[in-house]
Amino acid sequence: MSQSNSTSKIDQISQQELQHLITVSTGFIDAYIVECHDQEDMLIPQNIVLSALDSSTAVDHVEWHDLKLPVYRVTHPAQNQGVALVIEGDEIDQRFALMCNAMPKTIRLRISEVVDDEREGQHPAVFQYVRMGEQVFHVPNLAHIQASLGLNS
Repeated sequence: MSQSNSTSKIDQISQQELQHLITVSTGFIDAYIVECHDQEDMLIPQNIVLSALDSSTAVDHVEWHDLKLPVYRVTHPAQNQGVALVIEGDEIDQRFALMCNAMPKTIRLRISEVVDDEREGQHPAVFQYVRMGEQVFHVPNLAHIQASLGLNS
């Protein structure tokens, strides 16, 4: 492979792929299990969460370090108070707040405990379904979520 072709391939690696490579190399994932309304719970690596803020769930944006971050909701519609997780992006203008019912459960798991769960008709906000034991989770498609919020992606 030529040097320029190799550089081109490296430039194409997304944030999700880099995080995957980093966690695979250690053998463990430190993750959050986020309860989601009307779908499988979300599994996200802890290293993409910059902060957790108590918040009203009715807000369109969350203020964090002088930034107004758009909100992506996974809360139950009747929920009035929740927790906004500030999610890192490749660039500062790609950050957003993931609105949750409550502070997510923290979990440390072995990579070997997580297996892909292939499904038909996957929602565009889902990057991949995974299974741990008998429970199925979804890994979010951050690029789709960012695009749905009007962020540069």
